[in-house]
Amino acid sequence: MRARRAPLLILVCASAALAGAAVHAQDGEDAIERALAAAAMEGEQATADELSAWRLAIAGRHIKARETAERIVDEDPRSYVGHFVLGFVQHYGEANFPRALFHHDEAMRLYRVRWGSGGPEPGKPWRWHSRILRELAFTHGDLEHHAEKVRYILEYNEVYDPDMLAEQAWPLMKMGRFEQARAAARMGLAEGSPRQVEVALNAMCAIEFEAGNDGASYEACRQALDFGRAQPGGANAVDLTNFSEAARSVFELDEAERIALEATDAEVAWYGNPWLELAELYTREARFGEALQALREVPPYRAKRPPHVRDADRNEGRRALSAFFVVAGRPADAIRITSKAIVAPDRRAHNSRDPNQDLAIAALLDRRARLMQAEMIDEEAASRPLWENPLRWAESAWLRFEAWSSGRRAARLLADDERFVGTYRIGTSKSAIMPPWLAGELVQVTGPGVVREAVRRARASDDREGAASYYEAFAAEAALETGDEARALELAARALEGLSPAEALLRARVLAVEAEAHRSRGDLARALPRYEAAFQIDPGVFRRLGLAIPVRVERVRGEVAEEVEDAVGWSPRFDVGEHGLTVRIEADATGGEVCLLGSSGSVLGCGETRARQQDSPEDLAARLTDAFHRGAFAPRVDLSVSDVNSLDGSNTVGRDALDGVLEQHGPAPWGEWDDWE
Repeated sequence: MRARRAPLLILVCASAALAGAAVHAQDGEDAIERALAAAAMEGEQATADELSAWRLAIAGRHIKARETAERIVDEDPRSYVGHFVLGFVQHYGEANFPRALFHHDEAMRLYRVRWGSGGPEPGKPWRWHSRILRELAFTHGDLEHHAEKVRYILEYNEVYDPDMLAEQAWPLMKMGRFEQARAAARMGLAEGSPRQVEVALNAMCAIEFEAGNDGASYEACRQALDFGRAQPGGANAVDLTNFSEAARSVFELDEAERIALEATDAEVAWYGNPWLELAELYTREARFGEALQALREVPPYRAKRPPHVRDADRNEGRRALSAFFVVAGRPADAIRITSKAIVAPDRRAHNSRDPNQDLAIAALLDRRARLMQAEMIDEEAASRPLWENPLRWAESAWLRFEAWSSGRRAARLLADDERFVGTYRIGTSKSAIMPPWLAGELVQVTGPGVVREAVRRARASDDREGAASYYEAFAAEAALETGDEARALELAARALEGLSPAEALLRARVLAVEAEAHRSRGDLARALPRYEAAFQIDPGVFRRLGLAIPVRVERVRGEVAEEVEDAVGWSPRFDVGEHGLTVRIEADATGGEVCLLGSSGSVLGCGETRARQQDSPEDLAARLTDAFHRGAFAPRVDLSVSDVNSLDGSNTVGRDALDGVLEQHGPAPWGEWDDWE
């Protein structure tokens, strides 16, 4: 959940407008000083330059404000107003929170040297003291100094009205002091002003989510959304995305999508990005075309937010993008993102989740991307002569070592029992939006026994309707890893019965587990329909799981077909025998096509190529085998949401439909993500 905070309260906007009118009406320094003095409120005594710097800062003219304040401090190092404005600009204009804190601390020190304690006393410039206190609280909050934020809020409340009541709830929640946080939120509700009610309801939404009370969180988030909708201007993106996240936590995926789509048209808020929510949801549901389009909207939406909050969800964006690249079969692109995500965490002050969980997910994605890249290199090596492969094998081995290292990183981040068990509570604050299709990776990272116990403990304390099917899916994979195929089949069948069709990627993974369990027991008759069903949803699941699919080869024609058959036999993706799915090869000196057929004769994936003038039979066979690997394991894309002009019009699924969508505009769309990296 994310904090909902309106832009900084501007106490002097009316007076600033008056000052601006006066400046336009008269010329010269005397006129400016008279205008600013006339516009200054009681308790806002300052020089004309200081007032001018502050007016510029709250008007968003940060560069001019900084230049003016720097000149003031150079001329008078004792100017607390100058330091305060510099801190304000560093906070909201430069997003340099440590520097902002330095200037605010200095402003407070200088104010106290000059005026002593604060308070609205006649003849005293108390408004500056009030503003400095508030900014000290906000800046400490953005730096995740939650105890300090509460301390400055309480100091403010001692001498100024109205009190900041509900504002205490968020930092108290971040410190794990849930009862005190609830009490602060209730005080805000009792105070009754729209601002306090808004902050209190938003806080209660997050408090119950973080405390693990998912049903209560869902209702609290709904109340916050209903209140936001009743206000002038309606609900903003935080109200909506928080409720969308709450809907996901109780597995209401359709509602989560509907609310997130509504958020894309709502007022842009400081925190949250509904396009990220949609991208992750669409990826989870194997709606890759829509996920791609949502991801394209993330950078433009982010650019609409003020500078100091643009980095608040940078790693969330990286996670969504790298997850998409992993399931889209583009591990090299994913590695480019994950290699930065695992070493550069977000500023998490305004997000309620555990940052170590987020980093663990990034490490798991990095591990899987590197293993996938190694698998694809091995697939390529299968169709090349042995003497061409030493460098490929070396690269594959190095990628596997790096994947092992990322797995160790994830294990360390999840070493705490509560954190590891919480990882399996999909949709809750403890899982940090763990993609359900990724959770099974921990079977290989930590071992099936550890996973089995964690799943048991997580399930024992989870009474959400629909949660049992997720636990059965995770436990089925652990049972298969231990060699207990009968138990794996029992759990997988129950999981598939209960999982929503919308959980496409997880369903495909369970089908693959079920197929492999049947195969391990020697029952290909039951295994093949499961392999075929998984292919129909998410062909890439077999590469992600490192599975070899049982196939039989059918050569229709062509002198190159034998070369292709040999390459298929060496591929780590296929186990060639007398029974299995069918690999049909048609290839001669002019080119050819290789297709994977289901037991019903349906086309599961094809690759084709045409001969080039300089091609030898071996070269042609290698390129055709590469095309077959790409086509067979390409993600399924709904052509109604993809750019059909980028596709070839074929009625087969033998071409990676995402190739055209991703490549047609060149690198520019993803170049916009550089700011995230």
